[in-house]
Amino acid sequence: MKKFVLVTALVTSALMLQGCVAAVIGVGAGATAKVATDPRTTGTQVDDTTLNTRMNNKLSENGPFFIGSRISSSTYDGNIILTGQANAEQIEKAERLAYQVEGVRKVYNQIRTGEPVSAGTITNDMWITTKVKSQLVMNSKTKARNIKVVTENSEVFLIGIVSSEEGQEAATVASKVAGVKKVVTLFMQR
Repeated sequence: MKKFVLVTALVTSALMLQGCVAAVIGVGAGATAKVATDPRTTGTQVDDTTLNTRMNNKLSENGPFFIGSRISSSTYDGNIILTGQANAEQIEKAERLAYQVEGVRKVYNQIRTGEPVSAGTITNDMWITTKVKSQLVMNSKTKARNIKVVTENSEVFLIGIVSSEEGQEAATVASKVAGVKKVVTLFMQR
């Protein structure tokens, strides 16, 4: 009986490990596909991730100053996009910190004056982002892989490298999504 239990445990473990390997390969393949279809070079994508980490570190290092605020950063092609809610002094300091990040090209300060949004609003923003991305994918005039979508308090920020026609189409598509109050385009032209 002990032998049967041992064999069963080994077979089960082997099958579970195969599942993990498949999951890791699947995730790796998805990430590779994203890197391959992104108009930015792999080096730029890595640099953007590094910039975002550096920006988040600067915000964390100044944590006590930012109590009572909610500030998020996103990066695209060396540009930092700041979103969230804070008081005027916090907004100015966040922008100064962003310009201190080594390698940053430009800072788009889209932080709004006010109290941080609720968890419900954050969840709604995530849902809006999903809907906008879906609509961009389904639209034959836009290349969704070239556009990053960030939503903050029902404002949609579109960032990417697109033609002027694609940018206009993406803004129109996003503006028609239920729940979107405003669309801000921060496109770089190709």
